[in-house]
Amino acid sequence: MKNNAIKIILWDYGGVLTESPIKNFQKFENDNNYILNTIVKINSYNKYENAWAKLEKDEISIEKFSILFKEEAKQFGITNINTNKLLECLNVKLNIKMIELLKNISKFYTCVCLTNNFKNMNSSNFEKIKHNFRLIIESSKIGLRKPEKQIYSYVLKVLKVSAKEILFIDDLGINLKPAKELGFQTYKFIDTNKTISYMKNMLKI
Repeated sequence: MKNNAIKIILWDYGGVLTESPIKNFQKFENDNNYILNTIVKINSYNKYENAWAKLEKDEISIEKFSILFKEEAKQFGITNINTNKLLECLNVKLNIKMIELLKNISKFYTCVCLTNNFKNMNSSNFEKIKHNFRLIIESSKIGLRKPEKQIYSYVLKVLKVSAKEILFIDDLGINLKPAKELGFQTYKFIDTNKTISYMKNMLKI
């Protein structure tokens, strides 16, 4: 059995196939006596042009990122932030149950990864699972990132399918919204077991 209306499963990586880095951000904030969720707020402010966005599109170096991010952090009452320690928060464990789901789905459907990343990220975990994808689309390589509308148009152009034939899974609603507006089928990852149940029912596997 298979859902013939869907041709491509488009997967986010961080927070879907791994544990959420937000937990690490919160520990980092706690360790440094920052107000909870300040890092997410910094990254959400001027979200298309901030230091994080520029680094994910490989427009700036790590050194330049550090300078810019420290300036942005000051607007939120944080001085002298250790950006190297902050970036270490992105080292997260794989979500084993979700990896098993990916492996299973990849036997029946074309799986593609759409990820915002940095050029020199430590991605040993990703190396372990990348063979499950027919294609990997990385923000740092194409100079576009979620949630910019252009990246979803790029996906359609490269995959040569209609938007409604794609099921896109991400843990951030902000990334899903522009895809949905273009006609993608979308699912927001919140809970591992609920996601597995939804995907198996939706894809008839």
